[in-house]
Amino acid sequence: MQLSESRRPVFRGEDAVYHIVSRVSCGKRIFGDETKEEFVAILRRQAVFSGVVILAYCFMSDHFHLLVRVSPHKWLSDGELIERNRALSSGGKCSSRGIDPGLLERILLDDQRDGTTDTRSSNNADRYDAREWREKLQSRMGDVSCFMRETKQRFGIWYNQQHGNSGTIWADRYKSLIVEPSREAMAMIAAYIDLNCVRAGLVSDPADYRFCSYGAAVSGSLLARDGYCSVYGVESWDVASSMHRDLLFGRHCGNPGKVRMGRTSPERLRRALDDDEKLTLQEALRCRVRYFTDGMALGSQPYLARLLAEHPKWFSEKRKPVFAKMKGADWGGLRVVRNLVIAPIL
Repeated sequence: MQLSESRRPVFRGEDAVYHIVSRVSCGKRIFGDETKEEFVAILRRQAVFSGVVILAYCFMSDHFHLLVRVSPHKWLSDGELIERNRALSSGGKCSSRGIDPGLLERILLDDQRDGTTDTRSSNNADRYDAREWREKLQSRMGDVSCFMRETKQRFGIWYNQQHGNSGTIWADRYKSLIVEPSREAMAMIAAYIDLNCVRAGLVSDPADYRFCSYGAAVSGSLLARDGYCSVYGVESWDVASSMHRDLLFGRHCGNPGKVRMGRTSPERLRRALDDDEKLTLQEALRCRVRYFTDGMALGSQPYLARLLAEHPKWFSEKRKPVFAKMKGADWGGLRVVRNLVIAPIL
């Protein structure tokens, strides 16, 4: 396994799952319904191009959450490369790093047919080399950092064009948490993401919020349903939905739209922490859980130990990881790398 040289741990060479959070600059609430819809569309197109699987998401007015799976990139055939590039370009004009789908197809097909690598367009007299385009496009795939950078850039360009703005709209790059690709860890983060709209007081059931993946899945989105089936390792949406409802609301919770359970009150949280009384899992997920954004990695102790053994450079010499049990609730066998002492649950 190789590692990215980015400022945060990023896998190369094996499946990896990440919880990603990114915020708008200065806390501006720029995401209305139209902008959220456009962002979901851009996100889906970029995911197809990048080879990233969207497992869960939630878009709020000033930030968004993603749970994504990134698999090692395998060299694509020309046909597959053309289809991915076409998906990325389906939303309009291609970026400066991109290429018109028709032109790419002509370049690659000409190269396959007679070895021609010098193809000229009536709009651009530059030399287009088939080999270079293959390498250039595929170098952007299977990379979570590149996926996030391009997604945010594309949305930023669209937003600025719509509003006559210039410059970045983002506060920083993004926060990420490595998530063990196990049902327990992925389902926990997916539920936490879906409940973001509940924590914000917008709804009491995420099934009623159409800008989270669970709301989209309940409304019939096949792509969103596929994400939950992947999280739970099942083929049936009905099975995945039932399991997810149990995690969101507890067992025997009933059908979507039938349960009302809002944000955990500050009094209940304070009482639980002061008396060392654990919250129920459903109560804890309705709080802000800093372990899920600042814990560096989430998973079982054997999984986290393997991370340390294989990637010691990730861990500070002065601040050795303890693979801490998370406080405040019964989190099962899940632990995090960073032991957060101050306000791990808010």
